[in-house]
Amino acid sequence: MDWGTELWDQYDIIEKHTQSGLELVEKYVKFVKERTEIEQNYAKQLRNLSKKYNLKRSGKEEPDCRFSSYQSFLEVLNETNDYAGQRELIAENLMMNICIDLTKYLQELKQERKTYLMEAKRAQQSLESTYKQLDGVSLDPEF
Repeated sequence: MDWGTELWDQYDIIEKHTQSGLELVEKYVKFVKERTEIEQNYAKQLRNLSKKYNLKRSGKEEPDCRFSSYQSFLEVLNETNDYAGQRELIAENLMMNICIDLTKYLQELKQERKTYLMEAKRAQQSLESTYKQLDGVSLDPEF
């Protein structure tokens, strides 16, 4: 038996298989969108946290500013703020590079699938009409 002969005239199986693939891509797009939302919220919360504790001092004349523990705390706050910026960048890249591209790709796949299924349906109808013609010819008593 040649490869692929078991798929001949089994459009329903192919249709179900391609539909499940499209549904998987849709689920993945939803997942990435939700993750993007989470990343954005997390970045916002981190930024708010660093702003909340970032005490604006009048300068180096404050006695607390010269101690290394205070300087370390300021560095932690700055790093937290930078980390929030990185999370925002991740969220933006997820949305721009993955969600948008995948959504376009999904629409292309749906259109391509629709075209192929319509062609398959026409071919199936043509095959059925040919079988009917063949049955009509073989039943003709003149042969």
